[in-house]
Amino acid sequence: MSLKKMESNTKNRTALVTGACGGLGQAISSRLCQAGYPVLLLDLDERVQAQAHALAEQGYRARAVICDITDEEAVKAMFGQFDAQGTRVDILVNNAGISPKRQGKSLPPDEISLAEWQAVLNVNLTAPFILCRNAASRMRANGWGRIINMASVAGRTRSMVSGAHYSASKAGLIGFSRFFASRVAKDGITVNCIAPGTINAGLGGQLDAQMTENYKANIPVGRIGEAHEVAAMVAYLAGEDTSFVTGAIFDINGGYFMP
Repeated sequence: MSLKKMESNTKNRTALVTGACGGLGQAISSRLCQAGYPVLLLDLDERVQAQAHALAEQGYRARAVICDITDEEAVKAMFGQFDAQGTRVDILVNNAGISPKRQGKSLPPDEISLAEWQAVLNVNLTAPFILCRNAASRMRANGWGRIINMASVAGRTRSMVSGAHYSASKAGLIGFSRFFASRVAKDGITVNCIAPGTINAGLGGQLDAQMTENYKANIPVGRIGEAHEVAAMVAYLAGEDTSFVTGAIFDINGGYFMP
């Protein structure tokens, strides 16, 4: 495909980024805007409106969307509004996630309440399931789509910093992504996971200082990751050149986990 055709397609592909208010969500939204995509910044936090406004003032096509992604009816209504507005969702980035901490540390399994366990699975696993189903039905009609699910090193191997619920949710997201990828590939839709290690933004910023230092000591490159490094992988997977890449997991962890 020619560079000119790729640039034209970029301008016509709209990306929906969940958890857009967090540090990683901000980096992803900005990177996709810079790549030329119109971006829908989705969050339950109303501060996402100011974030979208700031990007729009820079000349990017950015719009805020407020929705509880754990509420299936709310998600259906949101997509219904997109349909009525003629707004396409060509790229879905399931970035929203929670990892509860107490004084910068995760609780052991026997101290996690059932309510907290369910809340983590609702945001980290059930919400992507709901969003994927709604987005894929629209992508299928257009014969093209990119779904990028934000997993974690905690879903790939033992975690030094994450709780049992977070690890379980991210491992489940990887399994779901592989299954979903196999079902929608024939429709021109790719589904891939990014599995970051600790990133200097968002959830990674919740860790206490000593835990961060202990974690860094186990990373071959000797540091934790930066949000822009994950955002760059999102931009790659969102592009035109990745139609033969699906059901894959991209580890961004500085060598902490090498499958």
